[in-house]
Formats: sequence, structure tokens, C-alpha cells
Amino acid sequence: MSYQCIIYEKKEAVAKITLNRPEVLNAFNRQMLREILQALEDAEKDNKIRVVVITGKGRAFCVGLDLKFAREELKSSKDHQDITHLGDLRRIENLSKPVIAAVNGLCLAGGFEIMLAADLVIAAEDAQIGDQHMRYGLFGAGGSPYRLPLIVGIRKAKEIIFTGKWLSGKEAEQIGLVNLAVPNSILENATDELAAELAEKSPVAMRISKAFINRAVQVDGDMRVEFAIMSAIVNNSSEDYQEGIRAFNEKRKPVFKGK
Repeated sequence: MSYQCIIYEKKEAVAKITLNRPEVLNAFNRQMLREILQALEDAEKDNKIRVVVITGKGRAFCVGLDLKFAREELKSSKDHQDITHLGDLRRIENLSKPVIAAVNGLCLAGGFEIMLAADLVIAAEDAQIGDQHMRYGLFGAGGSPYRLPLIVGIRKAKEIIFTGKWLSGKEAEQIGLVNLAVPNSILENATDELAAELAEKSPVAMRISKAFINRAVQVDGDMRVEFAIMSAIVNNSSEDYQEGIRAFNEKRKPVFKGK
């Protein structure tokens, strides 16, 4: 099929998904989410594919939700579930094949959550990585509150989420948030080398190992997701949430009232 918001390529044993809305820093809308899921399903079903790579086109990996999409299209509680892009993240996490995130630039909010759902991450040293939801009164139901502590520990996760601070790729490597940080000029080559190394391994052992590791660190994953959705619905019904969206669009600091 043809794709409008991503580039989907397959070369030998590696499938590559490139988020392709560089004019909005690869912010995702419903169409992009749908295409990511379709590409993941294709990679899952293709027995020749052993590794999946996700990256971004241009100067960003992904800056999260396209707020024009949020403002104009999301009206119902069901839509609130849609914007958490939980389907994509759970599919990345549950894919039987390893997923590598190649973080080439800005990686914020929902883009940060995509990165967290990947199995391995290689980042450009000068990439800017952060959760950012808290800056605008948002709740990161897509994964930050429950995936991030598993990766960097509870205290560091709280610091990153509560402050909304950005980290460089190099800083992210130092705290174990990414596996490797390299100069941007060699990011693609470094990713290709890692993908080739993984592709040489037994697909059966890889599938079983990934599933077991994920299962071992998750306590009732379904309940976790349901709680995240409920939390997002409550938060997204608040005046502070609306103020955060307005402030972002108006490029100003939000004024929160605790309502």
C-alpha cells in the first residue's frame, strides 16, 4: 500500500519506518498512527523481516501529538484514548521482532513515548529528548509514567517527568535512557550495524527472550494501560489541559489554575 505520513522500506532482514511529516517535526495525527500500525503489522507477518527500525525525517524524530489534530478532531472520550496512541506503543512493545529507535533529533512527548516502547535506542549526541507533557498540563498516558521508571529508575523518572527537562542524546546515554549516543553523521550507519547484528540471531530465541523480559517487568500490563487511559480522560477534561493546549499554540507560558 502507499503511505502518506511515513516511509516504509524493507531491505534484506530489516524493515524501516521513517516518520515523514518534517514540516511539523513529525508530529503525529490519526493518519500517521494508522500507517505506523499497518507497517508494524506488515513487518510482523513478513517472515523475512527480523528487525524493525523507527526513525524520523528531517531535524526531528517526533515531537508527539499534532495539536491541530487534537484541537479540531478529538471530541469524545474514545478519542481521548486515541491520542494516547496506545495501540502503536503496545504493538511496538509486543512485536515479536526487536524494534530499534534511531533518534535523529527532537524527541518529545509522544515521540518520547515511542522511543520508550522500542527495545533498543541509538540517539544522535545532539538529539533533544524529553517528556514535556508536564510543561503544558498534560498526562503522558502513552507510557512515560510506567515505562520510564523501568528504564532509568523511579527518582530519575520523576525528575524527567515533573520538570519536563530535555536531555541531549549524550546525557540520555549516561543515565541509561538510550543504549548508545553517536555523532549524527554516523547515526544511520550505527543503526544499520546494530540491526544487522540482531538479524543474525535466532528469530525464535529473540521472540521468546523479548516476550519473557517484557512479561517479567510488567505487573498486569492490561490494568496498567486501563489506568493510564482513565487518568488521561480525567486530566484532559480539566481547564488546565485546555490552557496548556492554548498556550502551546500561542507560544506562551501556560497559566494553570488547578481546575
